[in-house]
Amino acid sequence: MRELKSNIRIPLKIAADEVIRKAADPFAIDLTGAADVVMLKVQPLGGITRARAIAEHHKLPVVVSSALESAVGIQYGLELAASLEALDYDCGLATGSLMSVDVAELPIHDGSIALSELDIKLDGLDVASDRYEWWKNRAMRCAEVIGLS
Repeated sequence: MRELKSNIRIPLKIAADEVIRKAADPFAIDLTGAADVVMLKVQPLGGITRARAIAEHHKLPVVVSSALESAVGIQYGLELAASLEALDYDCGLATGSLMSVDVAELPIHDGSIALSELDIKLDGLDVASDRYEWWKNRAMRCAEVIGLS
């Protein structure tokens, strides 16, 4: 990334996104002189607390973005964004508008999404029973791993 940044001849900001998200250890990456902004996506980075820790570690301005989640995932992105002291750039959290159906509504007003209580509706989102069981078992395994059960 440093080589790319040093060859740019126009005013352009470089955001570290995939280099952080796909790293085995996002804290081990040295972004000095390579990036201007850290792009944070809550779910792929392991949650709000870990995403905040990554931001604090790299000491760069932050952009919060989604990874094409439902309104539930976008809500976590909103919570991360609201918890940050400074947001110098617009967040990329309006990807719910790309879905034909979502489990809740997060309306966009004048380019903003309000952090609010979600009214989750699962009507019409039925899946085959075997797929339901697969997701239910996965959620239960995750809950065990993170100590919720």
